[in-house]
Amino acid sequence: MSLHSVGSDTKYILPASYDSVPQAFQSNKSAKPIPCSLQTTNVPALTSSAAFSGTSIIQLPCGASAGIMINPYIRFDIQLAGGDATSRYSYKGSTKSASALLNRVSTYINSVQIDNIQNADQVYDTLFAHSTSNDWLSRDGSVLMQSGVEITGVAAPQTKVTHILPLIGALGTQSGIPLYLFNGTLQIQLDFNSYARSIYLRTGTALTGTAEISNVQLVYDKISVEQAFVDKVRMDMMSGQKYVLGYTNFQSTALATIADSTAQLNYGLNVSSLRALVANQVISGNLTDAATAGLSQSNAMSLFQVSLDGRLVNSNTLNAATSPALVFAELNKCFGRLFDASISDSCTNATYLTTAFAVGVSAQRCNEALAFSGSPVSVLGLQVTVGNSAAAATTMFCTFISDYQLLVDASGSVEIVR
Repeated sequence: MSLHSVGSDTKYILPASYDSVPQAFQSNKSAKPIPCSLQTTNVPALTSSAAFSGTSIIQLPCGASAGIMINPYIRFDIQLAGGDATSRYSYKGSTKSASALLNRVSTYINSVQIDNIQNADQVYDTLFAHSTSNDWLSRDGSVLMQSGVEITGVAAPQTKVTHILPLIGALGTQSGIPLYLFNGTLQIQLDFNSYARSIYLRTGTALTGTAEISNVQLVYDKISVEQAFVDKVRMDMMSGQKYVLGYTNFQSTALATIADSTAQLNYGLNVSSLRALVANQVISGNLTDAATAGLSQSNAMSLFQVSLDGRLVNSNTLNAATSPALVFAELNKCFGRLFDASISDSCTNATYLTTAFAVGVSAQRCNEALAFSGSPVSVLGLQVTVGNSAAAATTMFCTFISDYQLLVDASGSVEIVR
């Protein structure tokens, strides 16, 4: 067979030429899961409590008896100090969620760093504002993490409140985490923000700026499978077939922008599959002032251009001052929800540029569920122009969304394919 004939004389048969029995006409063919048992597990942090700018570390032993982790999340209690019945406060950010307390989320398996999410408050805030539904955020989010809730103060100390936060990155994948295959310890490190970057004091008596963050726990469902299944998986791995866990990685960096100027960023990303670059920007002074809401604003951004190894990705001019609809459409492409009528964004025409602004450029090469469907890049270039002479100095938080894979070998060691 000649290689020249491959793909040169393909016969495309119309699918409508065939008949098929609709699923609704067929007997149910859904298989049941393999024999297993479920137990909800709580893993407390190594320290009893933390404070603003403090750290909590959670360690989970892995190995044969650890099972499979599904539905993980972080829970913690927070009790603020000071204030009185006149105090009115909420969390900072566009969605005013308890994720504003997080500065960094890191995940390790032994000495291998799986995730390192810097500026976690800004990453979470952008994801909540533009990749979830407004109805979920205003209802479920208000219960789970006080999203959009204005808290009324009481006589000191303030009431202790429990928060639930989802995990993103490797532990946020929809696949089960095979803890039984890992050799060693899974560690999650939570670094908390300062008081002024976390809390927005709306009115009334000021708080003291201290807090007790207690009962920090990792909660998940542990699935215990039969030993025969474990033996079969290990046998396959002994023959050289590594266990592959695909997940979405989030990296973040900050870029300072000032009025009537152009800022440039060259970032050594070195990934095989960049899905998108998404950015939000906050007035720099708001990050250190508890009397401000810390909202993301466009600040008359007139240019946002991304290049991958010197190749310009978006030739259209993303100008938030003149074409906010275009900027918003390109942002939606980053989350795969352009014209998706089943999901509503948290912002409106009146609030997009002033309270929940974000801009993004998609590098996704196809919309199918394929591994590494983003664009390969070594050095990412970004050029941003703020065109308003009255605009304040801002900090632009750039979030790089990439496809990663976690490989586990027969010895339980892990490596990252990026």
